[in-house]
Amino acid sequence: MVAQARAIAEVRAAVMIAMERPRDRTAAIAEMREVCRIPQLAERAFFRVPRGGQQVSGESIHLARELARCWGNLTYGVKELARDDARGQSELLAFAWDMQTNARSEIVFMVPHRKDSKGGTGRILTSTQEVYENNASFAGRRLREAIFAILPVWFREEAAGLCHKTLQDGGGQPMAARVASCIGVFQ
Repeated sequence: MVAQARAIAEVRAAVMIAMERPRDRTAAIAEMREVCRIPQLAERAFFRVPRGGQQVSGESIHLARELARCWGNLTYGVKELARDDARGQSELLAFAWDMQTNARSEIVFMVPHRKDSKGGTGRILTSTQEVYENNASFAGRRLREAIFAILPVWFREEAAGLCHKTLQDGGGQPMAARVASCIGVFQ
């Protein structure tokens, strides 16, 4: 009961702070625009994986987390609801909550404790570390979708466009500076 009361108090405090310090949309947009011009973020902003003989791509969990930070008054995460080693699966919850607007996205999903191979057969994961890493991999994709479900679509699209532009033009650095930097790294 003490832990439950503490959790309730923490949520109330977070909501009260969000109400007392509402989001400054102009500042959030300015910060998003600034960070999306940073090459290190732009390089991690997208994923590309082979699936079904094609390349699937999109915005990454790294971009989702950064946009959530810029937008502010959000909380997000993943919780393990249950782990059943006998059945070889975990039940997880990915969530994102805009405490200012009360928009919430939750995704409950099952993760098998096995690593699939190309032949369709999977290796059973037995170590705690392997199970954790497998769960984290599945959770990152669900968390990304939960965050994007509560962020404004235009905010996400503008950020993705800016990250693509940053990848193309090197974050505004002239080509000579980028070449010199690259040479310096390899020296």
